[in-house]
Amino acid sequence: MEKKEIIRKILAEPVDWISLSPLVLGATIGLGVWAFSLQSGVAIAVSLILMLLSVGIYFNRLLFGWNESYERILREWRLEVERKRNLDLDRLYQDLQADGDPRTETLLKDLRTLTSTLMSEEEDHLASGAFGILSDVDKLFTRCVGYLEESLKLWKTAEAVERESIANELLAQRKLLVDEVEKSLDRLGDVLGGIKKAAHSRDGEELARLREELESRLKIAEEVEQRIRNIQGSVSAKDEEQYLKYGN
Repeated sequence: MEKKEIIRKILAEPVDWISLSPLVLGATIGLGVWAFSLQSGVAIAVSLILMLLSVGIYFNRLLFGWNESYERILREWRLEVERKRNLDLDRLYQDLQADGDPRTETLLKDLRTLTSTLMSEEEDHLASGAFGILSDVDKLFTRCVGYLEESLKLWKTAEAVERESIANELLAQRKLLVDEVEKSLDRLGDVLGGIKKAAHSRDGEELARLREELESRLKIAEEVEQRIRNIQGSVSAKDEEQYLKYGN
């Protein structure tokens, strides 16, 4: 969510019957005075006071409720993002069950379990220095999900092509991705254990070590992606044409 969108929502928060009622009443009195050409100074004063009161209520609620509104809007946005992501992951899990490899759906299930556990760490753990680690955990989780999605596409294409050399090439690429997800899952398990240990011992050095290992894992994942691109680049023009034809 962009900052402009958050601010727009916060500015709209105090606009309800509480802040609008005095404005509507004051405007109604003012219009009545004008419509009937009344020369009542009291009525005009009451109208202005009510409208100013409405403005005062709005800004009072806006200023004193800013932080609460900001946190609530962000929390609701994160929950909505998480809900949509879970729906996408559920669909991916069902699709992976059809690829003939039980590892893939098991890997996704374990990834979700470990990542959810890590992200639900208590706030005092985060204050100890785990926040940066959890950021890398989320990055690694997202990358692994992308690998599983790509592995599914490769498997479907390998099943569709008739040329054996292309199918074997695609399955080799798929194996690289699945193997990388397995290694990343093992690393997440180590991170969970390390954070639990560091939380009890208040060991900042342990958290720093875990952060370095996660960053190293992310770099290795980037190298795997480059290897996949290199393999794909080695396919001949004719084979690549067939690959794209069946892939589409």
